[in-house]
Amino acid sequence: MSNQFNPTLAYLYRRWLVRQLIKEIPKGRFLEVGIGSGNLYIELLVSGSTGLCVDFNRTLVEAHQCQKTESDEVEFKAMDFFDLNGLFDLVLAFEVLEHYEEDLKCLERFWELLKPNGLLLISVPAHGHRWTSNDTAAGHARRYEKVEIIRKIELSGFKVKSCWCYGFPVLNWTYPLSSALFPNRKRGTFPKGSTQGVSITSRTLMNYEKTHQSGTRIFVRFSKWLLKEWLWLPLLQMQWPTLNRDIGIGYIIKCQKINSKDYR
Repeated sequence: MSNQFNPTLAYLYRRWLVRQLIKEIPKGRFLEVGIGSGNLYIELLVSGSTGLCVDFNRTLVEAHQCQKTESDEVEFKAMDFFDLNGLFDLVLAFEVLEHYEEDLKCLERFWELLKPNGLLLISVPAHGHRWTSNDTAAGHARRYEKVEIIRKIELSGFKVKSCWCYGFPVLNWTYPLSSALFPNRKRGTFPKGSTQGVSITSRTLMNYEKTHQSGTRIFVRFSKWLLKEWLWLPLLQMQWPTLNRDIGIGYIIKCQKINSKDYR
C-alpha cells in the first residue's frame, strides 16, 4: 500500500486489542465500514471468514485492491454503506461513528445490516475534555463519554458485551502532544477524482470531506519504521489492567444485535 496511507500509533493500539476480540468470533461474513489505511480484514480472512470492505475514498479502495489476495474472499468497494444491500454476521466500524452528526441513524443502519444475533465492533474517541485540533482537522462531530455511547448503542437495538477504554498511559500523552507540535495542521479535501462515481447517501450526516486523511502521518518513513508491533508490545500489554477503567483516549466496544423490534 502507498506510504501516504501509513497508520498511526492509535491504530496500532486499536488493532492489537481488536485482534484479541475477533479470536472469539466464529467465522462468517463480515463488513468493514471505513477501512481507511488499515488491514484488519487479513486477520479475519485467516480465521476463515469472508467479507466486504467499503470506504468513500476510491484511492484508498484501489490501493487495497492492489494488495489483496488472489482469492475472492474479500471485496473492496468505494461506496457509502447506507447504500449497501445484504446481511452480515459481523460489522466493524473503527473511528467512523464520531464523524456523523446523526450518529443514531448510523447505528441503526449497522443494525439493519446485521443478521439475527450478529456482532458489531466499533471504536470511537473518548472524553470531550480531550478535544484537540486533531479532532477538528479530522472532521469529528464529537468525542464520547462512556455512558453516552453505551446509551446510544442500546437505543439502537444492541446489547453491549464489552466496552474497553484503551491507550492509557501512552496515548494519553502522545495524542495532545501531536496536536501541540502541529497546531496549524489542516486536512485537505478528497483528492481529485477520489469520490468520482461514489454515491454518498449520508453526505448530510457527516463531514465526509475531512475523513480521507485520518490515520496518515507527516514523517511517513520514520513512522513506518517506528510503528512495529513487536517494538510496542510491552506497552500494548501494559494497558490490560486499565481497559475497564475510564481513563484512556478511546473506546472499543463489542455488542450484539437484539432481534426484538420492541427493544428498539
